Amino acid sequence: MALYVLGFLSTLVFKSFMTMGGVGAAFVLVPIFYWLGMPFPQAAATGLMLGVLNTGVASYNYAKDKLVNFRVAVFLIIAILVFSPLGVYFSDVVNKNILLAVFAGFLLAAGSMMLFYNPKKKDGAEFKTRPVASSAVGGGVGFLSGLLGVGGGGFLGPFLVWLGMDGKEVAGTTAFVVMFSSLIGFLGHIGLEFSKLNYLFIALTAVAALAGGVIGSWLTRFKLTGKQVKQVIGVIQFLVAAKIIFDLVVVMH
Repeated sequence: MALYVLGFLSTLVFKSFMTMGGVGAAFVLVPIFYWLGMPFPQAAATGLMLGVLNTGVASYNYAKDKLVNFRVAVFLIIAILVFSPLGVYFSDVVNKNILLAVFAGFLLAAGSMMLFYNPKKKDGAEFKTRPVASSAVGGGVGFLSGLLGVGGGGFLGPFLVWLGMDGKEVAGTTAFVVMFSSLIGFLGHIGLEFSKLNYLFIALTAVAALAGGVIGSWLTRFKLTGKQVKQVIGVIQFLVAAKIIFDLVVVMH
């Protein structure tokens, strides 16, 4: 019973908060599901599936308010589709602890950028899609998503800010892209774990994930300013970095 109650509540809380920044919460929920007694492969598959639902409903809401930049997202998504399988292929070769340490350092820098960097606002005429840069970033996100089993939203914020997007548009565009990267990750797991998944747990947490997507996107759209959304994203990136550092310290000991 604890698995279902705590799984539902943790999914609702973390999905509501993370959606404000346009990212999923798999990096938090997968360990929670595991600690509650779910085998790790099933926990990972479930977390990614919830990410698809959560960012899907959030993307729909963001798109209604024109907060998803599809011109940039399409290049990111195509590159993710291409490079994510490559990350999966190398997942058994690359030293993940070293990569995670680099990832944590990047997130600390990215979080600082989101909290303290304020680029000049670009109007519609000046905004550039930068397809080459978008494809390169998307490729990196896709590779790391396949390698680490994460949605990759933490990488996108600084790049989208650099392009000149407002905080709310960063959240909307990130959610839309993460929906696809999570879907790719989920499909990679589902073939192996389909018969072992806890479908009652999935049904309950799916309701919580959808509700979290609605709550989080509503807060971003109507209750927070663009600057506040950027700050939320920065805090999320610091939390992800702290979680990675904690895990690495535990492994070392």
